[in-house]
Amino acid sequence: MRIIIADSSPLYAQGVKLALGSEGITANTLMVDSYQALEKALERIHGKVMIVVDSRLNGLSELEHLAGLKLVREANILMMTDSTDVALMRRARMTGIDGVVAKTAPLSELGEALREVLAGGTWRFNERVSLDQWGAQKTRLGYALCRLSNQENKVLNLVKCGLRNKQIADRMSLTEHTVKTHMSSILRKLEMENRTQLVVALQQI
Repeated sequence: MRIIIADSSPLYAQGVKLALGSEGITANTLMVDSYQALEKALERIHGKVMIVVDSRLNGLSELEHLAGLKLVREANILMMTDSTDVALMRRARMTGIDGVVAKTAPLSELGEALREVLAGGTWRFNERVSLDQWGAQKTRLGYALCRLSNQENKVLNLVKCGLRNKQIADRMSLTEHTVKTHMSSILRKLEMENRTQLVVALQQI
């Protein structure tokens, strides 16, 4: 099955791709950054497809458009949202979208949601937990970021731009080993388990 990751942020789209890999899901993935690009991609793809889509994707004006894609293409759809609007999340499920997960969800929950929807199941977010995590994560990150050194902040900014370690090393005239050392320090100070979790969390900064 092909998987299309539709997100206006290349950084978060890469995070979803990394989450798929961490779950051992090997699939042919395609990343698009607008609803129009999503429609064009679907025209070129035959067979079953899963769509992982940002609720604020450029060009996506109505959730019903996603429901239409599901009917026409029989696509499995997981919607990602950074909104704390519970009504929006409920409406998404009512329109036929297979699952909704908050962008602030732990990596384990994101992985479970991806696997469940990929298998043809549904995923329902935990409303109270999602809201609590949203507030707690923003507060914790705000304090933790103050602990980063100037060099670590530069590395973090390049990570936010979607660059990989080798690209960051070239940009900062460092060795890749030094960048990895900075990344380890950043993950420790921000209390993140891995780069994927960091990528997801940075969307809330």
